[in-house]
Amino acid sequence: MVNYNDIAKLAKVSPTTVSHVINETRFVMPETKERVYNAMKKLKYQPNLLARSLATGKTHTVGLVISDIRNPFYPELVQGVEELAVENDYNVFLCNTDYDIEKGLRSIGALIKRKIDGIIVASSQVDSSVIDQLIDTDVNFVLVDWCKRNIRADSLYFDYKVGIAEAISHLISLGHKNIYFISGPKKLKTAEIRMRNFIDAIESHKDSGLGYKILEGNHKIDGGYEAARRVLKEKGVPTAILCSNDLTAIGAMRALQNQGIKIPDDISIIGLDNIALTEIVTPELTTIELERYEIGKTAMEMLLKRMKDKDLPKQICIFKTKLIVRQSTAKSKETY
Repeated sequence: MVNYNDIAKLAKVSPTTVSHVINETRFVMPETKERVYNAMKKLKYQPNLLARSLATGKTHTVGLVISDIRNPFYPELVQGVEELAVENDYNVFLCNTDYDIEKGLRSIGALIKRKIDGIIVASSQVDSSVIDQLIDTDVNFVLVDWCKRNIRADSLYFDYKVGIAEAISHLISLGHKNIYFISGPKKLKTAEIRMRNFIDAIESHKDSGLGYKILEGNHKIDGGYEAARRVLKEKGVPTAILCSNDLTAIGAMRALQNQGIKIPDDISIIGLDNIALTEIVTPELTTIELERYEIGKTAMEMLLKRMKDKDLPKQICIFKTKLIVRQSTAKSKETY
């Protein structure tokens, strides 16, 4: 096996210098680094990751906590995190909470025990006590879509308000007066924020005489399906439904279509996330876009900066949302 002495001999430096280059434990002149890297490449050196971790106190692994791996929203976010992580010599350890708060707590606890170098929490299944624990353990971490702004942590927020307001204005322009909202689980802060933004958008059009109602879903296809079935039992069926995410919207579309309801002729549907499935379903889904790959990449960028400099001022990034109009929305029948 190739060792530090072999590399040092070829690069004409000391084994100690080779160690500092590989483990990044001390500044080494760029030209010296280049000689060491060239020697490593020529000798086809593969670093011993365990030995490297012991030498540096770093595992070169970051944790990524997400809500639901089955939700197509997350793979692109994971890709954004992983590609930048690999570029910077980090592996990604993925944890899936499945919208379960207790599972989220256990996942973060397990990552802390593994002495992970940093954590990206892209799941709403954590509470303030966990964030306090992360701060107390001195773990580098970034919060994605965390609802509280006054926390002492690097955070990436989604501005749902703009996209939801655009969605309501779009429906009003099509003559819709009775608009329902299928939320996520109301116990989740992020679902509560989207619901509040929906109500705010409705109330900003008081002069339009809008009627609305909110039904609870679970951010999954089955939740959207069951919520839409409840909609059909209402006395006054809405002409439009806005959903808290795309999976909910797809489930709602299926339920309505199974009952002979035509979309968008009878009821218009709007989702939120702009996952790839929105362009595959029939009709193509009008939705509110979130740039998932860029969100993941930006979260990893923030974590890399924090791992490099613990004294860096608190980082905050806000991603705006926007409406993408497709085929699932049309003029209300009431305007004909």
